[in-house]
Amino acid sequence: MKSVLVTGGSGRLARYVIDYLLERDYRVTGFDCVAPSGADYPKGVQFVKGDLTTLEDCMRAISLSEADAIIHLAAIPYDTDLHPGQPRIQNLPEDECMKVNTMGTYYLMDAARRFKHVRTVAFASSYYALGLGRRLSGTPFQVDYLPIDEEHPNRPEDTYALSKVFGEEILRAYSRAYGIRAVAFRLQGIDWPFRKDDYKYGITLAAKPDHIGGPVITTYQYVDPRDAAQAFTLAIEAENLDMFEAFHLLTDSRHVEDTREVVGKVWPDLVGMATHLEGTEGLITAHKLRTKLGYKPQYSWRNQPNHQ
Repeated sequence: MKSVLVTGGSGRLARYVIDYLLERDYRVTGFDCVAPSGADYPKGVQFVKGDLTTLEDCMRAISLSEADAIIHLAAIPYDTDLHPGQPRIQNLPEDECMKVNTMGTYYLMDAARRFKHVRTVAFASSYYALGLGRRLSGTPFQVDYLPIDEEHPNRPEDTYALSKVFGEEILRAYSRAYGIRAVAFRLQGIDWPFRKDDYKYGITLAAKPDHIGGPVITTYQYVDPRDAAQAFTLAIEAENLDMFEAFHLLTDSRHVEDTREVVGKVWPDLVGMATHLEGTEGLITAHKLRTKLGYKPQYSWRNQPNHQ
């Protein structure tokens, strides 16, 4: 595959993905509703301005790019609905997250199935699909077993998490119906290299002996965008995948202690599930990604001295 369409082409993650693809001699086209800055966008890379929620624009982007593969990064990265007693500043229509993330993925896949040259779609899902993130019920996420892998039940509550689950199901259905190989990466929160001083690494977590249940927002794991770019490229190059695959995508955990120790301190209810855990990877495992796609994260704070 030599031609790749990257949706969300003006976004931060897209820049890392596009640069990684260019280093490997791919022909890349960006697609977004907002044009990138000319100074920041790679020279010689085609850009198509259009609306992801319009079938015609998705078809135009695929046609102009002549894409063999699509890396689908475009999304509203948070839920946009409002709730009583939870004040927020509204800057988008309440249905914007669900509309863009769900219908946008539908239109993109429906456009892709009309072009026989599109063979693979790799999708930026999120670990929020599990049900982490904005816990509207006020209850912790229910953990059935550890480590949390791709077979663990999803229990989304907010519309962002739900939109990612729907996106995965859209890919699964179109893969089944039209033979388009589809990969969903459930990304951890991204730590941007240019903001490395904003993040904490090598931390020792405080004990929470009274906490009941699993995590609420964070599992203290992250992904570096350069590692994410590697994973997306591995996905469009892979020949050993099922027609639809989901992968947890992460670089490392932030804590210095072994995961088993962290569970005993922070999520004491789960300690019985953690007796077999080894190493520091964290609650969510990328074992499937490493073994099936050959993913090797390069940008952990543990081997980057300037991160400490």
